[in-house]
Amino acid sequence: MTVRNLVLAVLFISATFGLTAQDAAAPAGGSYRSFTPADQWELGIHAGLPFIQGDLGSKIGFGGGLHVRKSLDHIFSVRVNALYAQAKSEDTDVSLTRTADMSWFSGSGQLVVTVNNFRFNKPYRKIALNVFAGLGATKFTTDYENVVQENGASTGSYKSDLSGTFEVGAGLGFRVSPKFNIGLEYTATSVFGEGADLLDGSNNVGREVTTFRDFMHYPHLTLNFNLGGTDKATGAKKSEPLYWANPLSQVSDAITALEARPVYDPTDTDGDGIIDMIDQEKESKAGARVDTKGVAMDSDMDKVLDYNDKEPYSPPGYPVDANGVAQVPKAITEADVNRIVDAKLANFKLPVQKGLSDWFLPIINFDMNSYNIDYSEYEKLYQVAQVLKNNTDVRIAVTGNTDLSGSERHNNVLSYNRAKAAIEFLVNQYGISRDRLVLDWAGETNALVPVKGATSLNRRAEFRVAKAGEADKARPEGPEAGKGRFMGNKASGY
Repeated sequence: MTVRNLVLAVLFISATFGLTAQDAAAPAGGSYRSFTPADQWELGIHAGLPFIQGDLGSKIGFGGGLHVRKSLDHIFSVRVNALYAQAKSEDTDVSLTRTADMSWFSGSGQLVVTVNNFRFNKPYRKIALNVFAGLGATKFTTDYENVVQENGASTGSYKSDLSGTFEVGAGLGFRVSPKFNIGLEYTATSVFGEGADLLDGSNNVGREVTTFRDFMHYPHLTLNFNLGGTDKATGAKKSEPLYWANPLSQVSDAITALEARPVYDPTDTDGDGIIDMIDQEKESKAGARVDTKGVAMDSDMDKVLDYNDKEPYSPPGYPVDANGVAQVPKAITEADVNRIVDAKLANFKLPVQKGLSDWFLPIINFDMNSYNIDYSEYEKLYQVAQVLKNNTDVRIAVTGNTDLSGSERHNNVLSYNRAKAAIEFLVNQYGISRDRLVLDWAGETNALVPVKGATSLNRRAEFRVAKAGEADKARPEGPEAGKGRFMGNKASGY
């Protein structure tokens, strides 16, 4: 009973250590990055040819069972194993043939060491060299004939109590596919307690030999299947069991991905403020206004670029001359009107303003975590005000944006404040009616430069022609964000 309790206690402690050893504590704040992925379990079936090494001659039997295996890391793993076996022993060197038939059922826990996974030369091992040792428990029955026992009987049956076992072994695993492998293993098992020398039914009664213990040997073949799909915590696909995987494979992948990233090059060949890496027009004319992709702007879409256009925001619907100036018809007399109406009434159509929604209006930028409007941006707001004054039926939507620094909630409120500050400036400084301006915000979701951290191009407010029926977007939830002041007043409706 003492031996049995000791064996069960050791198995319990080993299993507990195996399950907790995989969860190494991360530093405070969770900043530690582990390069050990979640991996799959192994379920195996095994069959082999057991035999008893004892006082009688050995004969090959048969046996089989199941095991479940889980890695602790790339070298160590634990395996729980169940085995049923039958084996015979026979001795014909005396006048009477002595025989024994043994049937065996056992369960054990093993610590497995994959010796050759200390090498890091391949993504996965094709062949795994395993050595293992473990403790377990067994119950076996031995039917013997002509084998003298201490009570004088020579034929009968010995049934063991639940006894502890110790086992060692080694084997080779052959990786067939990411989901399947084959193993060839050899296990030797010894029994603790009074049944240690009775696997073959003989404990050498009346013989001048030392009575000690019998060993069961179990050479066998295993068919192993990897189980498990995705890691529920991360959603990532689980790796093969770690004892097949290179311990440095994820480190190597991370280094390869890092080396593949483009090297930042701040060169700006044409000096337009857009670096060559994202400049789609690397030889823009000196002094030309360009958009965020480095292409010379044609704000009013009249096919005369702004640097040659004497009227960058011509009213739509009219032809322009070579200098981009709209050819608006001169005032005509009532007689002229009557004549035109009489001649063209059937086919007369009002001028259609085309391309209004495609106007490229200026963009104003802000300092980091600020919604104050710098003096350098006043000229751009003046241009927007002139568009509104020259086109009284146009409504403009103002969209606030932020870079990718700060939290999403903070950036939403900050982008709202930037749009609000631009609208108040236009209302207060240029007398634009508030109902002609629509407040919109996008937070960090509409970055022009998709990089983490502070980027001046992303800290902006954009202007576009508002859609029909478009209304102010409500302030996002969250505390006040950013530094600055608004320029509104009670007379303006604030």
